[in-house]
Parts: sequence; C-alpha cells; structure tokens
Amino acid sequence: MNNQLLPQDLNIYLKLASLAQQGRIPHAMICHGRQGSSKLALALKFSQYIVCENKQGNEICGSCPACIKSTKMIHPDIHYVFPVIKKEGKKRMDTVSNDFLPQWRASVLSNPYISIRDWMKELGADNNQPNINTKECNEIIQKLSLQSYESPYKILIIWLPEYLGKEGNRLLKIIEEPTDNTYIILIAEDLTRILGTILSRTQLISVPPVRDGEMLQVLQDDYHLEATRASQIVSLADGDMGAAIRMIRTTSQDYSQLLFQWIRRSYKSKPEDLTSLINTIANLGREEQKNFLQYGLSFFREYLFLIQTRKRGPRLTNEEYDIALKMQSIVDMEKCYHIVELLDENIRNISRNAHPKITFMAMSMQMGALLKGEDLSPVNI
Repeated sequence: MNNQLLPQDLNIYLKLASLAQQGRIPHAMICHGRQGSSKLALALKFSQYIVCENKQGNEICGSCPACIKSTKMIHPDIHYVFPVIKKEGKKRMDTVSNDFLPQWRASVLSNPYISIRDWMKELGADNNQPNINTKECNEIIQKLSLQSYESPYKILIIWLPEYLGKEGNRLLKIIEEPTDNTYIILIAEDLTRILGTILSRTQLISVPPVRDGEMLQVLQDDYHLEATRASQIVSLADGDMGAAIRMIRTTSQDYSQLLFQWIRRSYKSKPEDLTSLINTIANLGREEQKNFLQYGLSFFREYLFLIQTRKRGPRLTNEEYDIALKMQSIVDMEKCYHIVELLDENIRNISRNAHPKITFMAMSMQMGALLKGEDLSPVNI
C-alpha cells in the first residue's frame, strides 16, 4: 500500500501535525486500537512529518533527504522496536529487534497493518513466544541518551509494547523524562497488558477500526478487486485491514458461490455431488478453508439480522440479499442459530488440524439434517 492514510484517520493525523507546528508534541504517546487498524501507519506518517526538513503545511515534502529515508524506514534517528524470537546463532537473551530489522522493514512497508501472527509467520516462529527483552530495553535507553545523527529529533516507535511485560519498568525514567526533542510512540492493541506505570506517563490516542466503506474503496482502488469479491473480504475482515490484505494474497475463491453450492448440495444430499464438492473444498489450503467457513458465519449472522429486524444489513451484497430472501421459506431463526453454531465449531476443528474431508462431510450431513428439519444428532469426526 502507499503511504496515504485512510480518510477516517486524517483528523487524528492533523491534530498531531498541529501539535508539531506548535512545538507541543507529547514526549510519549500510545496509539492504540484493534488489530488491523491504522495505528502503525499513523505513527509512521507522523514520525515522517516530524523529521521532514521542508514541511508543506500539514504534509511532508516527500523530497528532502529526511523524507526519502523515513519513507523507506531507514532514517538513522527513527528507531524501531518490536517483539522477536531467538535469532539463529545467538542466545535468546542477546537477540534484539535490530537482528530482524530488514525483515521487519520489508513486512511493514508491504503491509503497515501487519499483525503479530503475520510477523511470527514471517519469522517461522512455530511455537516460540515473542517478547521484548532486557537487552532491548537497555539498548533503547542507550540509543535515546545519545545525540541524534541527522535530524534535530529522535523518535522511538515500539510496536506492541504488550510484549515488554515487567521489563517495561526499565523504561519508566526515559518515558517520563526523555532527553530534549525525543519522542516515544507506542503502538498497542491491548492496554490491559501494559504496565499502569507506563500508561500513566503517556498520552493515549485511540485509533478506530477501519470502516467498511473505506476498506472497500482501498480494495477496489489499490488492489483492483471487483465489487463482489471486495465485499466478501470486507465482510470477513470486520474492520481489520491487515486481515483483508492477507486474504487478498491467499484467497482465490468466490466464497459466495461455493457456500450456496455447498448448502444446496447438503440439502439434496446426493452422495456423488456432495463428495465432488467436498473434495474441491478439501483441496483448498487450511487458511482458505477457515476463510470459507468464516464467510459462511458472516453471511448467516447477516441473515439472522434480516429475519429478526426485516431490514437488510449493510454487508449483504445484492446477490446475497436475493438468496437470503429465498432462504426464509426453509431457514427460520432456530435453524439459523444451529447453523451458526455448526460453522463456528468447525472453524475451531479446522484450526486444530482436523481432517478436512471428514470434517466437511460430517458438516454436510449435519447441515442437510438442519435444513430438512430433521433431528440433529451429533456426527463424530
């Protein structure tokens, strides 16, 4: 994605730019919001503005040496700290963010809405638990106590300070009394996991989830998705732009066609037709199987809203709405609740590496029984 903020985030950015123009930037702040919100993108944009040598009102000039370096995340006075795992060839206690900086830089430039799950997958972490360790904290204190290299300012961006744990106590003094022209920006998702002593020393900036309309616009304009597929991804992402980008890169299916085909074949219960479709679903990657079920879950929640309120939910496409109207003669509220439970349970099963063919065959039998109003007996997997 490009360096432009979403329209919904411009007001936050403009307030920060105004503080910079007045010389009133908070020495320490926490940009917090749900996973997949624009908090990291906002912090990066603001750090670029701080170091820009030729500001154009509320915007960076984009051409000075500081802008060129900061937009590439290589400015020597903007420091980045983030959760890491043990670096091969080093002890865990000696591993710090700089050991993974090239990978981190490439990941964030590709997707500023990156999640910890994305980052751990990039590192091949398996079951290794990431953190920000003692050595990292000591290096932070040392870096911020030195003179800046090129800019009058020094900036530290800590992504996910939740992973500091009690080590955060080591940073209290530098957060409360940083050296002149030093700014610390923490990017957080769960404030309850951050030490209260850190929270009390920072200014909180709340960043909202990405709105459906703005996400849809990005998917169509920047990623050139056609409207139906973009709407499916928006519905699945639920305000998480990082999840939307991940789905664009891993998903090739039209889930609506696949879902309604699966429902029809489950209802008819013809073994040959059902087996053929289940083989198609089973051949998808595990992430796509979960996305497919998640799409089904999203559709039936919108369907439930429709039959409860007699109003069309904002996430239903025209095709989905037409099908939902036709389904009302077969799927009542009680059946819908059971279908939601069925899909939710099997998302967990797929996540636990359940055999896909067996899982989807069992689901299909249960779905068919539900749709026909038969007694729903559990199918053992």
